[in-house]
Amino acid sequence: MRQEIARLGAQWRGVQEKMLRPRRMLGASLIERHLGTRDQKRASSAFYLSWSEGGRTVLRYVPREQVASRRAQVEAWREYRRLRRRCRQLAERLLELLERLGEAQSPRPDVTGQAERSGKGQR
Repeated sequence: MRQEIARLGAQWRGVQEKMLRPRRMLGASLIERHLGTRDQKRASSAFYLSWSEGGRTVLRYVPREQVASRRAQVEAWREYRRLRRRCRQLAERLLELLERLGEAQSPRPDVTGQAERSGKGQR
């Protein structure tokens, strides 16, 4: 159990280290659309940032020369969210193991109110 706690702790530190690296992120999705009328579709696609604000989806046009940098920022945000989710999973497992370790090291009191003793010299 202690080995697993140590291993998970090392993973936790690695995930935190990645999360703490400075980067430019954008909390949105980059979508590609072919807008136009029913009769005349757009010849090339247009890119938009999409995010939710107050329960509504907001679309903001991205000029073609900014698409690559915006895509990198959106991907950085996705990676950060993935790392945050992994951090939460590791924390839950670590807490579960630490709880079990604490219970294993803490004997239950017997009916007389004294803690049970284990090992040699028991009376």
